[in-house]
Amino acid sequence: MPFASVNNLKTHYLQKGNENNRPLVLLHGFTLDHRMWDDQLEFFSQNYLVIIPDARGHGLSEAPQTNYARTDRVEDLLALINYFGFDKIDLVGLSMGGSTAIGFALKHQVRLNSMTLVDTGAAGFSPGKKFSIIDKLVKEKGLKAGIEKWIAWTHGWYKDDQEEVREKIEMMMREHSGAVWLDEMRGKYPRTIDLDNVNNIKIPVLIMCGENDRIFVPLAKQLHEKIDGSVLKIIANSGHMLNMEQPEVFNMELNKFLETTTVV
Repeated sequence: MPFASVNNLKTHYLQKGNENNRPLVLLHGFTLDHRMWDDQLEFFSQNYLVIIPDARGHGLSEAPQTNYARTDRVEDLLALINYFGFDKIDLVGLSMGGSTAIGFALKHQVRLNSMTLVDTGAAGFSPGKKFSIIDKLVKEKGLKAGIEKWIAWTHGWYKDDQEEVREKIEMMMREHSGAVWLDEMRGKYPRTIDLDNVNNIKIPVLIMCGENDRIFVPLAKQLHEKIDGSVLKIIANSGHMLNMEQPEVFNMELNKFLETTTVV
């Protein structure tokens, strides 16, 4: 298993593809890890050098007691890019990974060839009360109770015909370190509002969102309005985990977008 020393943390990543090919970095969602991109790893490694890191506290990466602000994830990504010696990358992020991607673009845009946001979150955007409910539950009844509630909510999105997706998500969530919830600084980190700043993003941007992901569709539309030249794709019959629920559609749309961008 490959690991990199990133900002003094042991960071796990997957790498597949020809090292001479264009680097494509995929960022996972909250409490998930590199495994959510399995269907993309095989497909895109044919023409790209695919890198899939586990964020701090997730997957096989080291889990410090604190420093789980988005700015920490952004600087981890910069350090990882420098570790590989990449000048520029194509960056894809889902949910928390999308928020990290936006934060990276706002600070290190010159290191990006393109950015794809999938059912993305954003700094300053509230997905509702669920996160605060879990935070409270962890404090009152412990981490296990919080994770069980988090998994139960996730199960509600997936019917019997999506059992494979549901089981894979549950596996990742059960193996999540939980360190993010135990961080004493959780909820106290400085806040920014991405929608006030994303108009400064000038690279090619693709925004994808499942039509059934009602929490994040409005945000996707707002980002599209504010990022000049961005492309918006609302995918029918899909929810929050678009790349896992409809991998063939996702791969086709992302591949088509990447083929339209030019490496500078």
